[in-house]
Amino acid sequence: MTIALPRRALLAGGAALLAAPALAQSFPQRPIRFISPFPAGGIIDLVIRACSDDLSAELGQPVVVDVRTGAGGMIAAQNLAQSPPDGHSWLLASLGHIVAPLLTPQPFHPVESFQGLTRVSHAVSVIAVPAASPLRSMAELIAAARTEPGRLNYLRPGSGSFAHMAAEVIQRAQGIRLTAVDYRGLPPGVVDLIAGRLDLAVLAAGVAAPHLREGRLRALAAVGSTRAFELPELPTLGELGIQGADVDSWYVAIAPRGVPEPVLARISDAWQRVLTRPAVQERLRAVGTVPSAPMSPAATQALLAREYATYATLVREANIRADG
Repeated sequence: MTIALPRRALLAGGAALLAAPALAQSFPQRPIRFISPFPAGGIIDLVIRACSDDLSAELGQPVVVDVRTGAGGMIAAQNLAQSPPDGHSWLLASLGHIVAPLLTPQPFHPVESFQGLTRVSHAVSVIAVPAASPLRSMAELIAAARTEPGRLNYLRPGSGSFAHMAAEVIQRAQGIRLTAVDYRGLPPGVVDLIAGRLDLAVLAAGVAAPHLREGRLRALAAVGSTRAFELPELPTLGELGIQGADVDSWYVAIAPRGVPEPVLARISDAWQRVLTRPAVQERLRAVGTVPSAPMSPAATQALLAREYATYATLVREANIRADG
C-alpha cells in the first residue's frame, strides 16, 4: 500500500536534507572556545595546546584556550553547560568532571548536560612506596594490608582526586583497608612519602619518574589500562593478576548537549584527523599522556555514562564525602 505524504511534509523533509550539509560546511563561523578548567601550565591546559593548532588548521578557525578555574573544575563545567549548543564551545574534561558532582551537587548533570566529542589521551599513574619500604611488590602490599587492616596509610591530595578514587577502587577490588592521610596538594605529600612518613601513594608516572630514577621511591605497579611510556618495564595491576582495579586518568573533549548532528560530525572528523597525526601524538606524550585512538561522539558519550555509573556506585557504597 502506498501512503501519500502531504506536499508540505515532503518539502520540509527535503529542506532538512539540504540544510544538513550546508550546516556542516558553514561550521565553524567563529573561533572555537576550548575551556580549560584548571590553570595554565597544568596537564589539561597542556593537552589542549598539544592539539589546538592542528584543530585550527582542520576547522579553518582559531581554537582559543579559555582558562576558567575554580571549584575543582565545576565553574568551567557550568559555563559550558550554559553555552549555546552550536559547536563553538568545548571543554577538556577529566575524571573530576564525573566525580565532583557526585560529592557536591551541581546545577548540571556531568553526562546528560553534555555531549562527548572524543577521548583525547590518558595519563598513567603508579603505586609508589619509599625506597626504604619493606614492601617490594603488590603481592606483599596486599598481604600486609590484609594482615593488619588500616595500618598502611596513603597520600590523599583531596577527596575525590584521582589518587583517592584509584586507592578506593584498589581497596574494594582486593578487600583491603588503607588509611588516607590528607594533604593540601601533592608536593608536601611526596616529601613525606620520600621521608617514609607515608607508606604509599598513587602518583602520576611523570611525577614519580624522577624520584624513581634517583632511588628515592620504588614503583610497584602501573595504575591504568596501559603501561606508562616513561616506565615501560613496570607492569599494570591487571598484568599482575589484580583484576577490577584499572583506573584511567582520561581526558575527554565535551560540548554542551544539543549540538546539531551535522556539526557534531564535522567536529568529530576534525578530531579523527588530528589525533592520528604522529606529530600530535608525540606532543601528547611530551606532556605526560598516552594518545588515544579517536572515538566517535556516541562512543565517547557511552564512556562518560559508564564512568558515571561506576563512580556513583563507588561514592555511595564507600560513603565518600566532599570533606573526606
